[in-house]
Amino acid sequence: MLLVACSGGDGGEEGKPGPPPEPVSVVEVQEVVRGSVGDTLTASAVVESEASASLMPEATGVVTSLHADEGDAVTKGQLLAVLENVSLNTGAAKASAEVARLQAQVQRTRELFQQGAVSARDLEDAEHQLRTARLTMREASAGYGTTRIVAPFDGVVARRDLRVGELTTSATAAFEVVDLDRLRVVASLPERELGRVRAGQPARLVSAYDSEVASTGVVARVAPVVDSASGTFRVTVQVEPGQTALRPGQFVSVVVEVGRHDDVLVVPKKAVVYEDGVPVVYTVVDAPEPDEEEEGADAEEEGSGSWWPFGGGDAEEPAAEADEEADDGEKLVAERHVVELGLVDDRFGEIERGVELGDDVVTVGQSHLRDGARVRPTQRESADAAAATEEESG
Repeated sequence: MLLVACSGGDGGEEGKPGPPPEPVSVVEVQEVVRGSVGDTLTASAVVESEASASLMPEATGVVTSLHADEGDAVTKGQLLAVLENVSLNTGAAKASAEVARLQAQVQRTRELFQQGAVSARDLEDAEHQLRTARLTMREASAGYGTTRIVAPFDGVVARRDLRVGELTTSATAAFEVVDLDRLRVVASLPERELGRVRAGQPARLVSAYDSEVASTGVVARVAPVVDSASGTFRVTVQVEPGQTALRPGQFVSVVVEVGRHDDVLVVPKKAVVYEDGVPVVYTVVDAPEPDEEEEGADAEEEGSGSWWPFGGGDAEEPAAEADEEADDGEKLVAERHVVELGLVDDRFGEIERGVELGDDVVTVGQSHLRDGARVRPTQRESADAAAATEEESG
C-alpha cells in the first residue's frame, strides 16, 4: 500500500501541467545620446514653380506642325508649334508687297523732284504713304507671328494639349511650360508665430504620401500682413535648386526651423508613446534577480513534496531546471519611464527628465509593451551573431 501510495503521488505531480512559458517581445532599441533638436513650425502646402506659363494661341488656326512634347527641355524663344491662318498669312504678304511698291515709287518721285519735274508736296505725299504702309506691314507681321507658339523662358514642357490637324483658338491652352529649377511652396502659419519666422531660416519639405521623398529649402519671404479671415500669414519657402525629389503639384508638409537646442539628451521621436496623454518611453534592462528568501521558500516547498526516502527520481529535477534556465541566456525586460519632453521635431525629441545617457530605448514594438515584460532586442541579437562570427574566424 505504501508503494502504491508513493507511486500515485509522483504520477500526479508528473502529470500536472507546468506554467506556460512567458512570452518574449522582439523589439528594436536605440541608445539615448546627446544631440541637437530643432524648434519647428509645421504647415501643409503645394509645390509650385516661380516661373510657370500656360501658353494660349493668340489667333485661331489649324495646327500644321509640333516641335516639342511633354517632358522636353526648351529654351526661351524656341518654336513649339506652328498654326495656319490663311487670312493672317495673306494679309502679311499683301502688306509686304505694298511696302515694296511704295518704296520704288518714293525713289522715282525723289529723282523727279531733284530734276524739278514734281513738287516737294508730291514727294512728301509719297513718303507719307510709305510710312503708313510700313506700319500696316508691321501689324500684319505681328498677326502672322501669332500663328507661331514659342517658349517664353527656359524650362520644361509640362503639358501639351495640341494635335496636328486640329483647329485651335485663343480660348484653349496649348502648352504649359515650367522652370523646375525655381520651385517654391507658399505655406500659411498662425498669426501668433509671426514674430518667430524670418527670411533665411532653414526648412524641410516632406511628401505627404511618402516620408522618404523630401528636400530642403529656405524661407525667402514673409508676408508683412495677416489675413484677417483665416488669422494666418503667408511664408514663401524657396526649394533647394537642382533637387529632383519634389515636383510641381505635390502636396508636402513644410517644417520651418525657428530655433534649435544643441548638446541635449535626445531619443527618436517614434520611441515616445502617449499613455493617457502622458509621454512614456520603454528602456531595455536586465531582468531583476529573484529574492534569496523567495528562492529558499521555493526550494523548501519543492523539498517538502519529495519525501521518497531512497533518493534518485525527483532529486535530479532541480538541477535539470537550472540547466534549462542557464540555456535561456541573458534575460531582458522592458522598464516603463514617464519622461518630460522639451523640443520635439520631425525626427527627435529632447528629454529633460526620465531616462539617462546611454539607456537603450525601444523604438519599434513599444506600443503593446508593459512594465516588466520580457523582450529581445534585434540589435543585441545581431551583435551577438557578429561576435560569434568573429570568434569562429579567429
